[in-house]
Amino acid sequence: MLKRIDHIGVMVRDIDEAVKVFSEIFGFRKVDSSLHTDSGGDFKSVQMTAGEVTIELIEPLDPNGPLASFLQKRGEGLHHISFEVDDIDRELELLRKKGVRLINEKAQAVGDNRVAFVHPVATKGILVELTQRVAR
Repeated sequence: MLKRIDHIGVMVRDIDEAVKVFSEIFGFRKVDSSLHTDSGGDFKSVQMTAGEVTIELIEPLDPNGPLASFLQKRGEGLHHISFEVDDIDRELELLRKKGVRLINEKAQAVGDNRVAFVHPVATKGILVELTQRVAR
């Protein structure tokens, strides 16, 4: 079951500049910064919040990875919308039964979370991430 929008992922070329822009314009504050390696390659991630809104700024570090390719083709901007779920394995099974095209058949660990992506072909061009919080 979907609980809420967890965050909105934003692809950027320069994460430090993007942090400054979202801080100065909208009053977002940085709550987490980390380096990740997953199927998208190496990337920097900064989580920022303003009120009840959370964004994740993403800067690809692997010039040959899928995230860099996404940035090259589509430029900066919306990358994905993440929905928090109670049980990601159950959600993925329900989506498979509905015939929904998935990028990840199984959830993968990213930081303290388990995540999986639904292919944008299934969701009118929007990359959807499902997130199960393992620890807060």
